[in-house]
Amino acid sequence: WLEQVAGADLSSCGTLAEVLAALAAEHERVGPGGWVQGWGLDYNVFGDRPLEGAVIDGAVGGAPALITFFDQHTALATSRALELAGVTGAVDFPVASEVVVRGGVPTGELREMPAMALVRGAVPKLTAEQRLAQAAELQQRFNAVGITGVHAMNGSPRAFDFVRELEARGDLTTRTVIPFWQKPDTPYEAMLEQLALRDEHGVLWRGGVTKYFIDGVIETGTGWLVEPDTEGDGTTSYWPDPEAYRRSVALFAGAGFGCTTHATGDMGVRYALDAYRDARAGAGAAAIEQARSAGVAVPAGRHPLGQAMHRVEHIETLQPSDLPRFVAERVAASMQPLHMEWTDPAGTDGWSRRLGPERVARGFLTRDLADSGALMPLGSDWPVASFDPRKGMGWARLRRQPGQPGATPIAPEQALTGLESLHGYTTANARVIGEQRQLGRIEVGAHADLTAFAADPVTTSADDLLALPVVMTVVGGRVVHRAEGW
Repeated sequence: WLEQVAGADLSSCGTLAEVLAALAAEHERVGPGGWVQGWGLDYNVFGDRPLEGAVIDGAVGGAPALITFFDQHTALATSRALELAGVTGAVDFPVASEVVVRGGVPTGELREMPAMALVRGAVPKLTAEQRLAQAAELQQRFNAVGITGVHAMNGSPRAFDFVRELEARGDLTTRTVIPFWQKPDTPYEAMLEQLALRDEHGVLWRGGVTKYFIDGVIETGTGWLVEPDTEGDGTTSYWPDPEAYRRSVALFAGAGFGCTTHATGDMGVRYALDAYRDARAGAGAAAIEQARSAGVAVPAGRHPLGQAMHRVEHIETLQPSDLPRFVAERVAASMQPLHMEWTDPAGTDGWSRRLGPERVARGFLTRDLADSGALMPLGSDWPVASFDPRKGMGWARLRRQPGQPGATPIAPEQALTGLESLHGYTTANARVIGEQRQLGRIEVGAHADLTAFAADPVTTSADDLLALPVVMTVVGGRVVHRAEGW
């Protein structure tokens, strides 16, 4: 979380001029020689002009700067930042990632996380104490809008140590799920070592889940599509060898982990569903038998807190033939309707232009998936979008910005009801990690994770949700937020 939200919050900047002004202010704040950082940048502010670090050079006075786009899959670096990171030309990556060059010279555009990491590695690091303090403050912000639990999606065994320390200090105030992020270059031996950590947990945190990226994002042509996008991109997986992804899924699924796969494109969604199907059909058992025969101690039975489901994250466009597979193969459709915030109903935005009208019409099919009976956890994928669940429920119900009744909704026939959106933020999220008896409900014997609103969020007008006061937030019976005056 902390690396991804360093510096200026650019998420409210609707024009390039506003972005440059915010970066200039951040440059003044950090002072001469300091790194300028920002996050939440919208692709659409660039219009038709290329994504180049030179665009922001002037605003930051030639200082090193690293600015990430809202989806956290693309970044812009200034020439000074590239110099400090030692990036002087094209780079060969073991995954679908790119340092964009023109005439042999880097433009500053960094596509996907490995390319971004080259420059991020040159940014001065927070101390351990700073990280712990910032994590505690961040959770208080979560609690203030009613959040009782989060999924910290890009985790590792070291993240277990971090959250264990937070809990020991009394600063863990959200129930936290930490999936292990499996990358194309994660060694097989490292995966085997992680199997033994499946059942690790504290009072408010747990493992037992893995995370994958099978593709990138539609806007830059890295989303994996059945047919190329309108610019001829979108034909490859994030994993150079997609079969290696499938083998990793089989290994972890066979060991009783829940697997979650980022897939924005329709081919990415299909391939993830195929991998989950194969894992259940025998590939998982075979992978575990092979691991055990090599002497690996694989946990038996289920996770003590509950067996997490497999799920696909995002599902921004979907082939009709794959829609019923979520129910048939017991896979959750994890959705973020408020990601439509950057979509123009007229189709002028980068996401729509890349997909074309036919695939846009199959975008964010929340109504169709709900009617199919699919389990649909809802969320924000923060820091991609606002973590406020009131805004997320509003988007699920309206398919437009809450509080702007004059705005044109995007495929309004795909809207969810007030009750469905509440289920998406409560019972569905509990079920997807196998803790439906302890979480997501108010009853005797369940954990006391409670959010008290000033009025019923189901019957409150969706346009009024953002103004609905969060009176109190309780996690494990402990009051972690109480609004003034209540």
